[in-house]
Amino acid sequence: MQRSKITPAQFLCGICFALCFFAFMLTEAFVNEQGAIILGSGTVNTLYALGLVFTGIGFFSFSLLRQICKKEKERKTALLLIGAGYFISTVTLLIAKNPVVFMLSAITTLLLTGHIGGCVYYNTAMYFAESHYLGRIIGMGMGMAIFFQFVVQNLIPQGIALMISIFLSIAFVMYFIIKSPKDWILENPLPYASNPQGDFKMVAILIAAVVLMSLVSGMIDSVLTSFNAEKAYALYSGVRLFYALGLILAGIIADIEDRKYLPLATVCTIMLSCVSMFFLSEKVSYFAGTALMYLYSGFYVIFFTVMFLAYAPKSKCPELWASMGRIVRSLTVAPTILPALKIYDILGNTVLAVISCLFSIAILLVLLPYIGYAVVTQPPQENFQQELSSQDWLKRYAHHCSLTPRETEVLEKLLTTDEDLQGIADSLYISRRMVQRYVSSIYEKTKTKTRLGLFQSYMNFTQNNI
Repeated sequence: MQRSKITPAQFLCGICFALCFFAFMLTEAFVNEQGAIILGSGTVNTLYALGLVFTGIGFFSFSLLRQICKKEKERKTALLLIGAGYFISTVTLLIAKNPVVFMLSAITTLLLTGHIGGCVYYNTAMYFAESHYLGRIIGMGMGMAIFFQFVVQNLIPQGIALMISIFLSIAFVMYFIIKSPKDWILENPLPYASNPQGDFKMVAILIAAVVLMSLVSGMIDSVLTSFNAEKAYALYSGVRLFYALGLILAGIIADIEDRKYLPLATVCTIMLSCVSMFFLSEKVSYFAGTALMYLYSGFYVIFFTVMFLAYAPKSKCPELWASMGRIVRSLTVAPTILPALKIYDILGNTVLAVISCLFSIAILLVLLPYIGYAVVTQPPQENFQQELSSQDWLKRYAHHCSLTPRETEVLEKLLTTDEDLQGIADSLYISRRMVQRYVSSIYEKTKTKTRLGLFQSYMNFTQNNI
């Protein structure tokens, strides 16, 4: 069965995701570097930890706002106001010289960065539901964002690049709100199934793995952030391109058999973090240690991003689960920053390396169910024909056209009933406009223009695949 090509809407969504990640990375770097100047280098790790907490809260606040604002107009107004506030707080952050004003603007900007990020993660999860391109789009988008950050940090005034990226990020989010044919941001979509349920055991494993990975990442981050603040080593030099390399490689691996090998690849690269800790204290070996750390970070970030983006559409609360990896990461790394630096100062990098090894072993044990699925050879399936029911043919056709489960429900109504759009809307308990947007998407993916053309396309598919 052929895989459908990426749609223009998915491509634009990928650009939006990459832009928001770029804006987040620039904001975080600017806050830490400017904090070292205004507040002193000794406060940077505290500021970094505080920023992570508010970023995590920002991601969570998107799903909370959707629960508070039930109507489409309310959600649209709220997002417009948040976008405006995001822009204003960033301008204030760039010009702030007073420590109090700087702190307030930094916290506000990171909080709103998280909220806008939650919106983008949710939109991405819905657009790429059951897509075979999610890993590559996310990995390459993030990788390019890191490359452009390297260029900005070394060649272009950071403030100008930050303002441009934030302006474009907000513009893309507003575009998806106002012009997008899929209105998931503003109106509740059809459920993934009649009773949406996820595999909560596997989700608990994912959360536990991300917590352990974040502890390892937090220990290394604390040391590197301190070094960068004290100008001992350059955190944003050419070595950071290994981060982009890790993101791109992990994204490609994620799309092999629908993320089957991503947990195994991530566990393998996390062993690099143990080795990297031995190299960070010496200038001669610092480049090698940082390169290994960044390579692992790329796999770690893709793991918690893609795994939760793929799970979100199957859950009852996709707007929360889409960014759950980022929430867990932020709230786990934050309390790790200061204790890890204290351990490093007192006991040295060898102790941190040993702790990293122990966490790596724990991650391996936690992810054994996922790893076992990847390494155990599946028994060959018998090749025989069997008569398919109408529901089976419908599912095959929907999969062939890369329809989402929500679109499949509308497709079934279009093919098996004589109901008009209002009747379909009433039977599915959604608005007429939502049905119109699902129908437009179905026509686009099936390359048809009318309901009759859709029926003929379906019949041709069944006849050609008997």
